Amino acid sequence: MKQKSQYLGIFLGVIYGLIIRILGDTEKFDDYYNIYSISFLWITPIIIGLFPILFSSNEIYKSKLKLFFYPIITVVLFLVVALITRIEDLVCVLIIGFPFLLVAGITGLLLGAFVKNRIKDKKLYSIILIPFLLNPIENLIPNKAEIYSVSSEIIINKNQTEIFPKLLSVPTISGNEYEKGFYQKIGIPRPINSEILENEMYRIGHFTDDLKLYEYVSEIKENEFVNFKIDLSKSQLRQTPTDQHLLKSNYFNFENINYKLEYISENETRVILNCDYKIESKMNFYANFWAESIIGDFEKRLLKSLKLKLEK
Repeated sequence: MKQKSQYLGIFLGVIYGLIIRILGDTEKFDDYYNIYSISFLWITPIIIGLFPILFSSNEIYKSKLKLFFYPIITVVLFLVVALITRIEDLVCVLIIGFPFLLVAGITGLLLGAFVKNRIKDKKLYSIILIPFLLNPIENLIPNKAEIYSVSSEIIINKNQTEIFPKLLSVPTISGNEYEKGFYQKIGIPRPINSEILENEMYRIGHFTDDLKLYEYVSEIKENEFVNFKIDLSKSQLRQTPTDQHLLKSNYFNFENINYKLEYISENETRVILNCDYKIESKMNFYANFWAESIIGDFEKRLLKSLKLKLEK
């Protein structure tokens, strides 16, 4: 019986995390809780981490290792179940996993003794309501909108006139021509090709997993510069949590994607790929950490593939 009670809190913590996550996707509860908040990323893992301490036998307090690892195990199991049930995908798990695991482990060590001394106080169990109380207050504070840019460049041994048409209508990039990395392995799609349509006014970018982005040309200077704007309302997104929750939200928006060609010599051109995007949240610093990493990785791999393709 003691063993069962020792792990009861882990089980309840996982259930609590899933309930919180599901409610965050429910429009009816938008005013009370959402997953794009400080409350979800930093407060919820504190509560999840306290569950195995609140609902366990006293043996857990005898071990600092258990105080540290039981909350972490609870969070890991929550993330695994969320992944299996497709509430989250690998990209989402990566983004929320870092703060969840960090906060849960620290919570056990720092709050374990505090909770132990008050474990018989039934009022203590009301802490499970804290995220629901803080989130509406947090919603009263306006989000901060900021524009960020990520640029990558490469030198291609071709002249500008040979390169420029291939940037408008990108030829098919095979799997062997695209160097896959960590982000592709966890679900970020790779580019396949793009086709320019209707007198070069817009193009469709094709990616793996049936992702199609509608991109219209907003500015163009032959053989020197072209700027695209993505229209997500006309794009075909994937049925993944990353696409449905992030790209369809107002928290992240692509502003501009452009190529700039700089003359070096008759057979050398510097190609610069730049992406401007807007983040509107209360955690722009954290959101941009991942956006900059993912977009920068994508740009570098795409430019390498284009260089390989064009220099053949």
